[in-house]
Amino acid sequence: MSLSLRYDKVNKIFDEDSKHAVHALRDISFSIEPGELFCLLGPSGCGKTTLLRSTAGLEKISGGSIYYGDKDVTTIPPFRRNIGMVFQSFALYPHMNVFENVAYGLRVRKVDSSIVKEKVTDIMKLVGLEDVLKRNPAPSALSGGQQQRVAIARALVYDPDILLLDEPLANLDAKLRRYMRAEIRRIQKATNITTIFVTHDQEEAMAVGDRLAVLRDGVVEQIGSSDDLYNYPQNPFVANFIGKMNFFKVKVAKITEEKVDVRLNDTLSFSLDRSQYRSSSDLKTEDELLIAARPEHLSIAKQCDKPAIEGKVTIIQHLGHIVRYEVEVDPSYSRRTLEIDMEGKVAEIVEQDTVKILFNENRLTLYTQEGQQ
Repeated sequence: MSLSLRYDKVNKIFDEDSKHAVHALRDISFSIEPGELFCLLGPSGCGKTTLLRSTAGLEKISGGSIYYGDKDVTTIPPFRRNIGMVFQSFALYPHMNVFENVAYGLRVRKVDSSIVKEKVTDIMKLVGLEDVLKRNPAPSALSGGQQQRVAIARALVYDPDILLLDEPLANLDAKLRRYMRAEIRRIQKATNITTIFVTHDQEEAMAVGDRLAVLRDGVVEQIGSSDDLYNYPQNPFVANFIGKMNFFKVKVAKITEEKVDVRLNDTLSFSLDRSQYRSSSDLKTEDELLIAARPEHLSIAKQCDKPAIEGKVTIIQHLGHIVRYEVEVDPSYSRRTLEIDMEGKVAEIVEQDTVKILFNENRLTLYTQEGQQ
């Protein structure tokens, strides 16, 4: 039976008594459902691996509590927590063959040899390595993807309550990563073990996870499904971290019960629904805000009759399903080069051309400038 996981005001401070103390986790509180595949996502140094190691008991937390189901495991050492863990480096034992690598956790638990053979055979079938088990080579004779699946089999073979995956695909090439993230999801759903998957790759997290938590500087910025985080990010940091986002500086021109009118320049303004404003601060006329637009919510044209802003195309990238245009605009509009995705190449537009940039007004989002990334 799968267990839930719960964090209650978890804090972790490294070098707590030093003037160089680092507050790696700050009042982390959330729950993971039984059988859920949950991703911790964020940039380097955000605290995601620290939270994973604290969940395993490898780091002693500075405050708060961690629960496996209803059991407080905060002070329980790692070897008394029934967890499986897969590391970025795979950490297979080079002096053992594949069978003994997978069987190691069962041997330590003094499981009868006949049961060991049965469980190893079953788990290797689950991860799709029956042929490898028949050959039974040393790990060095396996490909990266095979080594990764052996590491997962070793973590699953003794039926852990919780499975922890610490950037398990980081050492694989791009094509194999795409294959393995689907395999990990298949294996996790087959076993129904509550799983935490740590990554800094937002595409990987969105493909793998049932839900995601985005961390920054030890704080959980937002938790939700891939759809929630992509289409309804709560702040500019999440908006820009999950996928690409273009930001524009605007001023509030008028506020009504249902609408917020904002002005980008003297000729271009937008009348947005109040629901498109995602920050909690009260709005006032002349407030400086950010308009956020995904690359697919902008378009370019050589000429147009509608109000638009101008920019210069610096790079055109053909990415298969879309063509991405990088466009420089006046820095008073946006402090970054824009990325604009079109379904195909726009006729007669080449690099260094001046173009018109059009907005899909219904898909724009408004934020305060606090926390802009």
